[in-house]
Amino acid sequence: MPMPWQLAQSHRPQRGKSKRPIVEQLPSIAIYHLPIPRDYKTYTAPNISLRYPQLASIRLSYYEAEFHIPSLHRGQPNHIQTFKLKHIKTGFGIRHAFICQCGKPVFKLYFHNRRLACRFCCNARYATQTLDKRDRPILQISRIQSFLDNKPYLRARERLQKRLGEKAMTAQGQLGTDARPLWE
Repeated sequence: MPMPWQLAQSHRPQRGKSKRPIVEQLPSIAIYHLPIPRDYKTYTAPNISLRYPQLASIRLSYYEAEFHIPSLHRGQPNHIQTFKLKHIKTGFGIRHAFICQCGKPVFKLYFHNRRLACRFCCNARYATQTLDKRDRPILQISRIQSFLDNKPYLRARERLQKRLGEKAMTAQGQLGTDARPLWE
């Protein structure tokens, strides 16, 4: 049976060959890592370029965060991006969120193409969206392995191994792929 003309003329990008950035690979700034002041004064975060090398400085107030992005050439002024802050009342206090240019409140901003934006404005996607059904278990196993190899989680690894046994800790996907144990 021949292919319909709509499919023959369509442009479908191949999986894994897209130019869209991957969220896990972009440098990010989380709102809960910034010292949002409780009073109504404006503060400059000291030595912020050590933690975020993409930024020159940050000015924080109760209502907004101002990011100074260094210019590429010496004589030019820094690029400044300002984000309003949304205050979300919880039962235990206030949680803050950035309001992106698209109007969405987000907890993380990503640095892409010399500007800060949310995941949707960057047109970024998660690593699992770039993989197909056969490759997702491999990514899942690598994430579990990096989680369990951290020193604080050694007891969790021993507890899981004792409770589930060695067979359950073997990396197996839904398709019965050949697997190796998470640790040896």
